[in-house]
Amino acid sequence: MRRHQRLFMLIICCCLGLLSGCWDVVELNKRAIVAGIGVDWKEEEKEYLVSFQTVIADEISGKAGRGATPTSIYKASGKSVVEAMRNASRKVPRIISLAHTGLIIISDRVAREGIIDLFDYLDRDSDIRLNAEVLIATQGQSAEDVVSALTPIGKITAFALEQKIDITSGQLGENFRIEVDDVIRGLLSPGGGPVVNGVMIEGSVDKVSKMETLKNAKIEGLAVISQMAVFKGDRLVSWLNADESRGIVWIRNKMKITPIHLKLQDQDGELSLEVMRSKTRLRADLQDPANPVIHIHVEPNFSIREVNSAIDLRNPATMKLLEDAASKEVARILELAVRKSKEVNSDILGFGQAVERSDPSAWRTMKHRWDQLFPRVQVKYHVKSVIRNSQMRDRSVLFKIHNQ
Repeated sequence: MRRHQRLFMLIICCCLGLLSGCWDVVELNKRAIVAGIGVDWKEEEKEYLVSFQTVIADEISGKAGRGATPTSIYKASGKSVVEAMRNASRKVPRIISLAHTGLIIISDRVAREGIIDLFDYLDRDSDIRLNAEVLIATQGQSAEDVVSALTPIGKITAFALEQKIDITSGQLGENFRIEVDDVIRGLLSPGGGPVVNGVMIEGSVDKVSKMETLKNAKIEGLAVISQMAVFKGDRLVSWLNADESRGIVWIRNKMKITPIHLKLQDQDGELSLEVMRSKTRLRADLQDPANPVIHIHVEPNFSIREVNSAIDLRNPATMKLLEDAASKEVARILELAVRKSKEVNSDILGFGQAVERSDPSAWRTMKHRWDQLFPRVQVKYHVKSVIRNSQMRDRSVLFKIHNQ
């Protein structure tokens, strides 16, 4: 028995020697690292035009740089994204590596035609990460224009746009991170679709890709994050404005910080509040399954940031008045988002998920006709605002001037 064990161990050791190393290894100097991908549509040829933003390592390191742009753009076309990638091999002197791709930019035209086949590829490919950020280039601009843009802060535009989304999500409240996996979940949502952040070139589209632009203090072209795009199924159907985008962020419980502007009715002056933190909860009332009611509960905490009024912020009655006004303003923003969602008949708000959580058996009977039920859903808003502080001052300068 011991002899058989020794023979078995010897065979295992021999097999381990054969398994050492990486069978598909490709040296780094033979790879073209892709930071971002742009997907456009060529109407004449009925083909995809795919642009690859590849990183030039020498320019990034700064040691052996030639003073050129830190990225280069290669593009190729094909009936599918895979075919376009293979056609790009004629132009790129290295193997295209998508493992570090952090950004997928889709043109408005491609998004309106349908993105199901594109995201099947992104979900199926083992190299592309599902946490890559997705953006839609606004109407009239191509994904190639955005991918080709240079940025004065951060050498790689794709990585800089990722950081811009994180910053604006935490400072403005009109966007939140939307990755490949989030879009796929939106595509699978009955009666709904994904929402995707927009991106646009502000300024000169021609100059934004030129190295000379980065040498000027006045920026003549810049890639900026815009409002969100709404999908019905896999097709883009509409763009949101600022308040509608903010309402979507609020209802989906993604709100971190956002400014709120209040114009006082009984007194002259205006105030600006800022959300410190906020919590949103959706609850479905299915007493009448044919007419579900959705309750949106929002509890925002505010901080007073600007006061252009002589009101007395030390007066509790005044603070209660401001909290009520803030609650009405938040409810107005929520209502705008709901109205837009019903207008395009796309449940981007998660109402169907709220119904499913409330009564899974009832949801199984209605999910196939959610398209007909969703526009008729009654929505009730419950906003409870609390003003936590007024920063470093309470009474304003105007109050002190008026009460001298």
